[in-house]
Amino acid sequence: MTLVLRATVLAAVIAGLGMVGGLTGSNAQETEITPATLMPEIPALEAWRSSPHADITKEAFRHWDEEEDKLIPETCAKCHSTAGYLDYLGADGTEAGVVDTKHATAAAEAPGVACMACHSSEARNRTVVTFPSGAAQEVFTPDVRCMTCHGGRASTVQVNAKFEELGLTDADTGHEELGFINVHYRPAAATRFGGEVQGGYEYDGKEYAGFYFHDRDSQTCNDCHSPHTLKVKVAACTDCHDEVDAANAETMRLVRSSKADYDADGDVAEGIDAEITALQEQLYAAIVGYADGVLGKPVVFKGTNYPYFFNDLNGNGEADEDEVKYPNRYQSWTPRMLKAAYNYNYVSKDPGAYTHNPFYSLQLSYDSAVDLAEGGSGVDVIGERPEE
Repeated sequence: MTLVLRATVLAAVIAGLGMVGGLTGSNAQETEITPATLMPEIPALEAWRSSPHADITKEAFRHWDEEEDKLIPETCAKCHSTAGYLDYLGADGTEAGVVDTKHATAAAEAPGVACMACHSSEARNRTVVTFPSGAAQEVFTPDVRCMTCHGGRASTVQVNAKFEELGLTDADTGHEELGFINVHYRPAAATRFGGEVQGGYEYDGKEYAGFYFHDRDSQTCNDCHSPHTLKVKVAACTDCHDEVDAANAETMRLVRSSKADYDADGDVAEGIDAEITALQEQLYAAIVGYADGVLGKPVVFKGTNYPYFFNDLNGNGEADEDEVKYPNRYQSWTPRMLKAAYNYNYVSKDPGAYTHNPFYSLQLSYDSAVDLAEGGSGVDVIGERPEE
């Protein structure tokens, strides 16, 4: 708004003086000066305006409205503010790799994640993404900008560090200060790199799938998503997958390449997403069984309500409205249960796991259910662990 206003004022001043490029008088009148001539057309502006990055009515940009200073804290501003992202890149002249100060929220007319966030020279010239685990990956494609904010905010490293901090060495002994650890929203990049960056909780002694190479034509985020609207390019899938309907993104879930029956339901023709869903259901049953049967503290999950896991006060197995509130958050964690709950939430937070890295996602769910079974969940683990 400020730039447009300044351009309008400048155009009015120039027109009033009758001066264009040093000319005066009648020659000057041959060139019309308008805000449009001073402000170049912005490519893909309308596409961006239709995207979640521009929708400042959403929680991602309104979460801090009730704060006294209405500012986004340093730990969040990197991805929830254009100025915060530029701060992280060092484009504001400060140290790169950290956010040095709070930044304005949508309530202060901040523009969401705007053009300059991804199109600054600092953003374009980046070649390394550092994930929460500390793993640094070289990325020489334009989607390095996407990965900066879609790599999650936790990993195996943070989970183990909390156990060490609290001196927890027994898997089934909890601590009053042990709380849920949240990977945060859409950790797609971490899922794609799999075991190379440890975005999920990885159990000792297990091998995990690394970077998932989809195919030659679908190698970057931008190959599958519009970089401005963020919508999936469903039509691009139809060249190789007959089951995909270009007009229906949900049909992408019908795709699979592996013939292994990971969920042991006898169906190897269903989409790989169905296999992931089945193992997630198995894992959730194991979490509920362990919480109730071992800890005597029933739990329910509600993926839209932070911090997602709550006390099941009436023991009905349902996430009732009066239960899914922060004061009723689950606080009876043991290391064994927290690892499994972290992975359940991790896979849940990446609805595109079936195409970002299905094998890594299946491994996380399977290993978590096995570990809970060893701890007395009462849920027998069926199916097969992917070894790809």
